[in-house]
Amino acid sequence: MAQKRAPVSRRRYLACVTTVGVSLSTATAAGFRSQGTNGTNVQSPTDERERTTPPRLHVDGRWLKNSAGDRVTLQGLNTVDPWWGAQHQQLGEATFRETLGRITDPDEGWYTDVVRVPFQHSVDSVGLERTIEEYMRPVVDFLEARGCYAILDFHRVEPWNTDEVDREVRTFWEAVAPAFADDDHVLFELFNEPTEPFGDGRRGWAAWRQTAQPWVDLVRSHAPETPLIVGSPRWSTETRYATADPFDGENLVYAAHIYPTHFQHLDLGALAAVADERPLFVTEWGYVDDEDKPDHMVGRTSGYGESLRGYFEGIANLSWTAWCADSLWSPAMFDTDGTLRSGDRYMGAFTKRYLADVADRA
Repeated sequence: MAQKRAPVSRRRYLACVTTVGVSLSTATAAGFRSQGTNGTNVQSPTDERERTTPPRLHVDGRWLKNSAGDRVTLQGLNTVDPWWGAQHQQLGEATFRETLGRITDPDEGWYTDVVRVPFQHSVDSVGLERTIEEYMRPVVDFLEARGCYAILDFHRVEPWNTDEVDREVRTFWEAVAPAFADDDHVLFELFNEPTEPFGDGRRGWAAWRQTAQPWVDLVRSHAPETPLIVGSPRWSTETRYATADPFDGENLVYAAHIYPTHFQHLDLGALAAVADERPLFVTEWGYVDDEDKPDHMVGRTSGYGESLRGYFEGIANLSWTAWCADSLWSPAMFDTDGTLRSGDRYMGAFTKRYLADVADRA
């Protein structure tokens, strides 16, 4: 059976842009808002649902497949948290909404078929209910109209075995999973980067699995058909243990994060072996060569970038989203004036070209 990249349809984009373009430009500067939250009537793009929604994906063995049974891989980008973006983003004169439109627009040269959207600042700042209504739902609907898949990411970076985190995870998914269970183009990411404890090999993975399996079961109880991406301890870099001890449940995809130091030191063969049995999704990768950046993300196109691309292309069922389509969240793909960063030290132009190359082969 032929493998397919999730399609970015120029015709579909042009058909829907007249429906959503005006409505997005009239949204309030505070962020995405739906009618009734502040008196602003923002037209929803959901009128295009039947015609533009990418088909529901499901897991079949080691593959993601669409409803026609075609094998699918996804390639795309990460954004900043939408609340944070609405308040603080610096990309020239562009708002967060305009940036989201830009990076999903084939006419701008962006062949993005999935966008991973992290949610942490939104929840902390305005609460979970308002986050769902004012930030998640409009982003999800906009990406649907653009023909893009959306990953809703519980974006915590912290120890995974505390009572507080257990409550946060359960509270988040008790609300989010049922709210988006019927959105065919949505995927969930259970926990962005569980940090500590780590370093105990398979026993550590077994402890993580014991802790996180009830969270997986909780999401599955509300959204059994939504693909669920599951990471691992040590900032989602210990996914290699999933081969011997996978989570229970249907439609599970395994996440890994691969920054330059990870690419140098991780057992990449063992990670690739996970893809022999399960779909693998690198939900964060990226690089920058600036002196003020953390060591783990310092790299160059000619070293890390090209080598990572070669590694990715050796794993047929691997999907990815590059971090990050912003000017302030590092490693950043843009300058604050909105210019795409290019050259050996920066990932912006490389990532855009990579997406275009993959789309050309589809």
